[in-house]
Amino acid sequence: MDEVVRGDVLVRDVMSTPLVYVYAFHSVREAAAIMVEKNVGSVVVVDEAGRLIGIMTRTDILRHVVAKGLNPDNVRVSDIMTRNPLYVLADTPVEEAARLMGSRGVGHLPVLDQKTFKPIGMISKRDILRIAPHYITLVYALRVESAGSQGRE
Repeated sequence: MDEVVRGDVLVRDVMSTPLVYVYAFHSVREAAAIMVEKNVGSVVVVDEAGRLIGIMTRTDILRHVVAKGLNPDNVRVSDIMTRNPLYVLADTPVEEAARLMGSRGVGHLPVLDQKTFKPIGMISKRDILRIAPHYITLVYALRVESAGSQGRE
């Protein structure tokens, strides 16, 4: 059974849906309220056509707004979001998503539909841990390797 889980689970099987998204013009307070209401640690940022333009995480809010003492009503999502974020397609194997998270040091990946390339969900380390806990060691092992190699460059 374990071999079936390792090779055959796709991102679409474990991603969080429905998609929680905001627009770049939203204030950080508005986006944070949506995140709390939906109990998520990140939101996809889309344009008016529903295309992925960024991602904003709770860490972004802490680092770029709270820690700097800024008023979240006066900061737009576009000011703190990560533009052109990494993403995976819905038919990507979970193992590949875990490797990408680990090698790039990210905890959330927007999931895009393979036909429209519009976001349809989100996959996080928590989603991977829930369905395939053996991959979480891959996420952290690669993150440690990546951090070590960056320090040597």
